[in-house]
Amino acid sequence: MSTQMIIVLLTLVAFVAMILSGRVKIHIAALTIPVILELTQILTFDEAWGGMLNSSIVMMASMFIVGAAINKTSLLTRMSKTLIKPGASDFQIMIGIAVPILFLGCFINGTATMTIMIPMITGICAEHKRPLSKFMFPALVITMLWVGFLPTGGNAGGYLATNTLIENLGGVGTYTYFTNFISKIPFVLILIPCVMFLTLKMAPDLGNIPTLEQVAAAEQANEGNKKKYASSLTPGKEKFTIFIFVACVIGIVSCAMLGIKTWYPSTIAAVLLVFSGVLNDKEAVKAMTTPVIFVSIGTLPLATALNKTGTDAFLAEKVNLIFGESNPLVIMLVIYLCVMVLTQFMSDSAANNAFQTLAAIIAVQNGYDPRSMMLASRLGSANSFLLPTGSIPQVMATEVGGYSVKDTLKMAWPITIIHFIIFILYIPQVFPF
Repeated sequence: MSTQMIIVLLTLVAFVAMILSGRVKIHIAALTIPVILELTQILTFDEAWGGMLNSSIVMMASMFIVGAAINKTSLLTRMSKTLIKPGASDFQIMIGIAVPILFLGCFINGTATMTIMIPMITGICAEHKRPLSKFMFPALVITMLWVGFLPTGGNAGGYLATNTLIENLGGVGTYTYFTNFISKIPFVLILIPCVMFLTLKMAPDLGNIPTLEQVAAAEQANEGNKKKYASSLTPGKEKFTIFIFVACVIGIVSCAMLGIKTWYPSTIAAVLLVFSGVLNDKEAVKAMTTPVIFVSIGTLPLATALNKTGTDAFLAEKVNLIFGESNPLVIMLVIYLCVMVLTQFMSDSAANNAFQTLAAIIAVQNGYDPRSMMLASRLGSANSFLLPTGSIPQVMATEVGGYSVKDTLKMAWPITIIHFIIFILYIPQVFPF
């Protein structure tokens, strides 16, 4: 083993250790990678920091701007006022809660969605004299299932970053604009109805009906988001924003189907929204400075270094020694289960980031299509419902809902098992090795 291979391995191990520890933010840990690899002269400056010029970064940044603009409209406020009528049943209330979640999940992540929804759910429960414990966990599960399903927010360019990682390892990037969407279709179509008809009934009545004081406190704690999601646009600008967003999505989908670069429509839309005054320059810059972008910038050069030094082949050889002549399906299930177990005790994004590069290495070195292996990591991290520590939104929902670990386990086990079964039956068939 060469000195360069040792340095790359130690960098990989350090990155995984930092994010698993939970003491270092994932994007901070990721940005240490290009610094180390350039300082040790394993990569040149262009190789270490080339991710900043990657088309996936451009697309993600521009889509975060588009998402920030659409979230300044009053669509969410109008939804919440019209969906739930006086005397509504628990099922009807849950529908009224789910629709704003589905709207928000098209543009922002799970943590931001739950931050906005918690005061809304608190107010709904106070108005209808219903306990928070009946709706908070079902709302959480719908949020985590839906976020990232439609490639309309900042995740729209994620497939480009994934392909770059695979190609930097010497493989062929087979992800498309629709890959993650296709991979999640049965999970959304099957599990969201399960939540509406099963989890809602299983949710305990802990008698925690919020008071007007609690509603006021929740609204005050979320005052910034409340202002943000109440429209600050004129009626004309609001219509213009919605039109640009719809045109952007149609443009991206059309480009993806025609083989044209998909970052063109998102970039044009972002520029128009800033030039028209829907967003000012500070709001646009803030929208782009998201940790997701820095994680991509930091982890892409790691794949380059793994391939350049032969460390990827070394790791794949060791994995193959462990599994022997195992069917790739077995390896895929092991990745899924390992990540699923890890994510019960730590951030889902941390668990996924710890395993997705290894999954790509195994696929590329063995000549597998990388999608199944990498989706095993992504979807395994998404099955994080058993314990309150599974994700930041889950911590928030558990605290506000007043659940014990026993309550969470009772509600989550059917969803967890069904999620695993869907994965086994669906992913290997749609994305064969």
